[in-house]
Amino acid sequence: MKLLYVTPSYPPMVGGGERLVHALAEQATEAGHQVTVVTSDVTQGEDFWRWRPRHAHEEPYEVHEGPVRVIRCPAGGVPGNWSGLLLWRKAMIMASTALKKPERLLMRMARRVPTMPGLEHVLAELEHHDLVHGFNLSWEHALVEGWRQARARGVPFVLRPDIHLGTAGDKRIVRNNTMAHQLHVMRDADAVVVNTPIEREGLIEFGVPPDRTYVVGSGYYPQTQEVDTRTIARKMQTFALCDPLILFIGRVGRDKGAIDAAEAILALGERPDVVSPPCLALIGAVDRDFEHYYRHLPTEAQMQVRPLGLVSEADKHALLSRARALVLPSRVDSFGIVLLEAWAHGKPVVGARAGGIPGVIDEGENGLLVDWGDPSALANAIVQLLGNPEEAQRMGAAGREKMTREYTWSAVYERIERVYQGLRGAPLPESEASLG
Repeated sequence: MKLLYVTPSYPPMVGGGERLVHALAEQATEAGHQVTVVTSDVTQGEDFWRWRPRHAHEEPYEVHEGPVRVIRCPAGGVPGNWSGLLLWRKAMIMASTALKKPERLLMRMARRVPTMPGLEHVLAELEHHDLVHGFNLSWEHALVEGWRQARARGVPFVLRPDIHLGTAGDKRIVRNNTMAHQLHVMRDADAVVVNTPIEREGLIEFGVPPDRTYVVGSGYYPQTQEVDTRTIARKMQTFALCDPLILFIGRVGRDKGAIDAAEAILALGERPDVVSPPCLALIGAVDRDFEHYYRHLPTEAQMQVRPLGLVSEADKHALLSRARALVLPSRVDSFGIVLLEAWAHGKPVVGARAGGIPGVIDEGENGLLVDWGDPSALANAIVQLLGNPEEAQRMGAAGREKMTREYTWSAVYERIERVYQGLRGAPLPESEASLG
């Protein structure tokens, strides 16, 4: 088949969603399909909203990354930058709730999320494709335009929303993904592929047809090369880290749980039952809210909590090899690929009871779960793992076994391929089937 993937961002942009699209494109080409990816040229989160009107009027350009054809549309951001984006999003949410039939207006407004002026022309000029697959409902411009093209050309449209359902009772997160135009596209899609049964159940509650919603999961390429102890020790010294080490990987901000993780670690330094307080290393782009929080910490606390920013893959895996656990107390993860990275190193994980994370972590078996926004509970979970090394090792080993069994990219793509073939006339898989 000729497959068209439409996504707001793609590597070298760093993130779980970008890694996912890249992996699926590679797997699809290995399966014999021709894959074209249409995306933006953003390389960091700020590019989504940083106002660059002249840049946005540059011509789209085409590159080939191995067998995958990639067409990049320059992104122009939003007037007012981050504040402008927030105001624009609030206006969209208000329109979605206040207007009787807001879908057309919202689809026009979605052209700012993110701004990709050349996108419609690029899609209209492309040759025929047998199937269109759209990604990422939080930055929906690309996905909406991919849906339009699929409908105009009469080909199947597959949607992977990676929707953030947030925490129970908190509508702030979920309303950013369930506006009228987003729900319209999800309900109209020929197939919606999701990460976990939790995400599937949430979408069904919003009217997405259950017989077109498939749990396929996410994946990871396991590291095969061991990191030697001298390299690990050198990295610990380079980053000024201490033992025991707790690791956080992801966007370093409040919604991801980074501030809760820092508060939990700092609280352990004051507990009499903790002989050696752990050090927290945070890997990922740092949000403004965390920068403000960190700036006001005492110097001693800043030595215990270390935001490292973006680091190389080698450095990340060296620190994962040394860490005692990974924490991801996030409310904005539909899956959390970093959990698989930790499991690949045999490390236990602690996640939040929010979004799709409880559908990935089996509590007490391969990790622990805590309520989002509860640093005290997170501190207790860390103490439990540090104080019971045999239990922590057992959980890490169970996580590695689950990752190897269910979450390799080849296994994930095999499930998606069955959906593709079903839309081409082969028998469709059971939509409610488990990952196995």
